[in-house]
Amino acid sequence: MSSSFRPEMLTDAQRSALDAAWGPAREAGVLGSVSIEELWEHTAGYASAVCSAFSDECSTWNGSIIDVGTGCGVPGVLLAAQLPNARVSLVDAAERRLIHVRRAVQALDLPDRALIVHGRGDDLAHDREHRGKYDVAVARLLADPAETVEQLLPLVRVGGAVVISVANADVSRCLAADLSAVGGGDAAFVAVRSGQLAVFRRVAEGGSAFPRRVAVRRRTPLF
Repeated sequence: MSSSFRPEMLTDAQRSALDAAWGPAREAGVLGSVSIEELWEHTAGYASAVCSAFSDECSTWNGSIIDVGTGCGVPGVLLAAQLPNARVSLVDAAERRLIHVRRAVQALDLPDRALIVHGRGDDLAHDREHRGKYDVAVARLLADPAETVEQLLPLVRVGGAVVISVANADVSRCLAADLSAVGGGDAAFVAVRSGQLAVFRRVAEGGSAFPRRVAVRRRTPLF
């Protein structure tokens, strides 16, 4: 898969509003020093992966996305801005981080398409209101790839996809992964400046016990 999508740049007004919204996040160490332009470009890789997975144009794709461990809203808030017909649920277990998400959603005027959820991905994946309900699940810096894929795949419907950020060193692990137990297929990749985005399709229902508890996932990872 290639990362060919190039979204329109943020307007000066949008960039200023987002800078102001995320100022407290930078001060709190939630966002780091990465520029908004770099985050925007990185998120374009996610958008490209999503649209390629469904053979759709990004301007018309109208599916649902869940961003687990969104932090201050990356990539979920920016994905909502880049995919104008998508619906995005922004999930984090820490209310203090969701304060930054709310500011970013307001800064880009996205409240109609961005739902903020205070919770843990593990819990949502076993909740019938969320399990298997999304077209796409994404995560940027959530956990080890094996832990992340196990947590996210149950959230997407059969035929849906998981898109996660991985280091170049993890590509071979992802390629060799057998995800049949959790209903996952083979990995595809989109190259981005900071490494790779791995795309896993959900091809079957998988076991109802997944995702397993964090301690179990770490002790016996899927790959």
